Amino acid sequence: MGQLMLNRVMSMQRDGGRLQIQPQNGPADLTVDRKDSPCKEDHNSQDGEAQYPRPHLPEFGGPSPVPPLPPWSGVLSKHAESGFARVGKDIWCHIHSLLPMRDAARAACVSHAFKRSWRRYPNLAFDMITLGIDIESCGEDEIARNFTSKVDHILKNRPCIATKTLEIVFRYYNVNLRYLDVFDGGSLLRVIEVEAPNLSNFQFMGHRQVQLSLAVGLQFKKFDLSFPGAVSYVCSAFPPSLRYVEALSLGSWREMIDTPVLPSKFLHLKHLSVDLQAMTFPPTYDYCSLISLLDASPSLETLVMNVLQKKMLHESIVGDTSHLRQMPGHRHDSLKTVKIIGFSSAKSLVELTCHIIENTTSLEGLTLDTTRGHPSYSCLTNNIGKCMLLRGDFMVEVRKALLAIRTYVEPKVPSRVKLNVVEPCRRCHDQPLIIC
Repeated sequence: MGQLMLNRVMSMQRDGGRLQIQPQNGPADLTVDRKDSPCKEDHNSQDGEAQYPRPHLPEFGGPSPVPPLPPWSGVLSKHAESGFARVGKDIWCHIHSLLPMRDAARAACVSHAFKRSWRRYPNLAFDMITLGIDIESCGEDEIARNFTSKVDHILKNRPCIATKTLEIVFRYYNVNLRYLDVFDGGSLLRVIEVEAPNLSNFQFMGHRQVQLSLAVGLQFKKFDLSFPGAVSYVCSAFPPSLRYVEALSLGSWREMIDTPVLPSKFLHLKHLSVDLQAMTFPPTYDYCSLISLLDASPSLETLVMNVLQKKMLHESIVGDTSHLRQMPGHRHDSLKTVKIIGFSSAKSLVELTCHIIENTTSLEGLTLDTTRGHPSYSCLTNNIGKCMLLRGDFMVEVRKALLAIRTYVEPKVPSRVKLNVVEPCRRCHDQPLIIC
């Protein structure tokens, strides 16, 4: 289909103000040829970039099977640059993006203009054939090294905002993909498809929610996901491959809705980290909705929450005369260690903390950190000699949080539980407040 589209573009005749290019000898030959390709490195390219003799992956150097260039390559190399100027770069880039990936890469090999648009080709699908890996002449270890190095090189040399779809398919002998780390530095990535039956560790960090298409049968041991709304996404979608996860880390700085009730359970989850830190948090978010995550994790032993906010907008329990809510019927009898970073006087957060204390007979340690939770922000461990974020509303909230702990939390902590309250050092704590 991509070949037909490119043929239509090149079938136009140069007439008046229109650019028309004709294919010379029909469609391109898609067979693999290991002989030298006419697409040689050009050190005199006008944009200072070398053209690589790799039609399928022009930005990757080194020897590799090279399919022969299509008959229209000479036409493109002669006229494509002027075509970009006459027709418009946006139009040509759009046409280029509609081609299949191999055809788009071949066009980039014979044209500097198409090469620039190739670096922004939106839909990437990697497998052995696409990467030109010769499985007949390579050993298993060499195949694995070639595959990972090529994919890594390609992704590092592309602007992050260009990628919309990334698909990685790796099936060969006993070479197993076990770790996958994806960072979306831009905002256009929409879909990640992974077919790797032995993948056990997955990490994704992005600026927006993506659709995860994970092969049936995957059994993750460690799963890290970070993007706006990640907590509600995992709880509502609940990919079957997460049923066997042992360590789950969720990061979301725009959790706009309460955490929904999970349709299934994390049967083997032992370590859960939920990072909700933000400049500020929607005041309507109910921290107690996170109880659904605890209910879905009967084997959970460690819970770490980061709820740090620079400005707390939730209803404060300080000065509130109403009773704390009770959530009966929820038991968390495997939970041993709980740490809450950025603890505040938000009423629903205090209610969640009290709920955990009252419904967890296995609890051994509880840490409530009213600071930023990192050594570099303490005057005892950093180089500036004072605790950071002690000005204005933040320090006011720290003092409210400490009051809430003394009033509502400490009386409920049984003697078998070690309570550790982290606060700014006394020297910094006693400084006069400066409201900005």
